Amino acid sequence: MIRGGGDLKRLKQRNVQPNIVIVVLLFIATIGCLSLAAYLREYTNRQLYLYLNWDVFLAWVPVGLTLLMNIVYAYMSKNRTFRWILLLLIGLAWLFFYPNSAYLITDMLHPFVHYKPEAGERFTHDLEFWYHLILFFSAALIGLLLSIVSLFSVHGLVRRTFGEITGWLFALIILMLSSLGIYIGRFVRWNSWDVLLKPSKIFQDTLLLLTDPVQLQHVLPFTGMIFAVTLISYCVVYCFSFMKR
Repeated sequence: MIRGGGDLKRLKQRNVQPNIVIVVLLFIATIGCLSLAAYLREYTNRQLYLYLNWDVFLAWVPVGLTLLMNIVYAYMSKNRTFRWILLLLIGLAWLFFYPNSAYLITDMLHPFVHYKPEAGERFTHDLEFWYHLILFFSAALIGLLLSIVSLFSVHGLVRRTFGEITGWLFALIILMLSSLGIYIGRFVRWNSWDVLLKPSKIFQDTLLLLTDPVQLQHVLPFTGMIFAVTLISYCVVYCFSFMKR
C-alpha cells in the first residue's frame, strides 16, 4: 500500500510512465497493422477483414482500463475507501475485457479461410498469401503484447498491495480465466458485454462446457495451448523487465 509521497513518486515512475512509452509504440504498430489491412483490401479489390478494426479496438480496451486503474491508485490516496471501490469496479470491467487482447491470436485462422489461391499455383509463392499471413501475425503479436502490458501493470498493483505470492497467484488465475474466455469468445461467440446483458445464459453455457465430457475434449486442449502461450510470453517479458533493472 502507498504510505507516503516517496512511494507515490516511485509508483508513478515505475508503473505509469514506462507503460506509456510501450503503449505509444504498440499504438504505432496498430496503425501499421490496420494500414496493411486497408492496403490488402485495395490490393485484392475485396472488402476483407473489416471486422479486424473492431477486434483490435477491443484488444486495446483492457490497456485503457489498466491506465485508468493506475491513475486512480496513484492519485486518489486521500479517500482510500472510494479509491478501492473505483478500483474494484474498474478491475471487474478489466477482467471481462482482458481476453479480447490475446483473442487476436485466434484470428490467425482467417488467412486460411479468405485467401483464394489461383488454380495450380503454389500458395507459398503468391505474394498475396504473405500479405494475409503477415497481417494476422502482426495483429496476434500486438494483441499478445497488449495483454502482457495490461497484466504486467495490474500484477504490479496487486503485488505491491498484497505481496509477491498473491501477485503471482493473481496473474496465473487471470491467464487461466482469460484462456477460457478466449475459447468462449471464439467458439461459443459470447462478447465481454454479455456478462452484463445475459449473465445467466453465459453461466449456463460455461457450466455446460466444463461439465460435458465431450466438449471438454475440445475445451481443455485449446485453453491449455492458449494458457501455455500467454504464460510463457508473460514470464519471458517479466524476466526481461528484471534484466533491464
